[in-house]
Amino acid sequence: MNSLTQYFADVARIRAVGVSTHQWVEVVRHHDGDLDVRIRPGLLRRCTEDEVAAEIRTALVAAVADHRRQYRQLRIDYFGSPLGVEEFTAPESPAGEEQPR
Repeated sequence: MNSLTQYFADVARIRAVGVSTHQWVEVVRHHDGDLDVRIRPGLLRRCTEDEVAAEIRTALVAAVADHRRQYRQLRIDYFGSPLGVEEFTAPESPAGEEQPR
């Protein structure tokens, strides 16, 4: 297998994980693009709708950031540069909740 084929295989195997700000929610993005969302018991009883939405949002953003970080690192490992892959910048939060990095 040549290095370009190996690079594409490694990119295809990226598994990204994101955890919400208060660790109520974990999002796992598997190599095939499927998402697993795990919610700790009690979130829906103890938090408001806005807090639930914020937890899900921050977990998703963290998973996207983790995927981008891994993809960027593969570019560096294989090609010596992350050219074409900018660092992930989290979007502004509508409710002012803290965004993961």
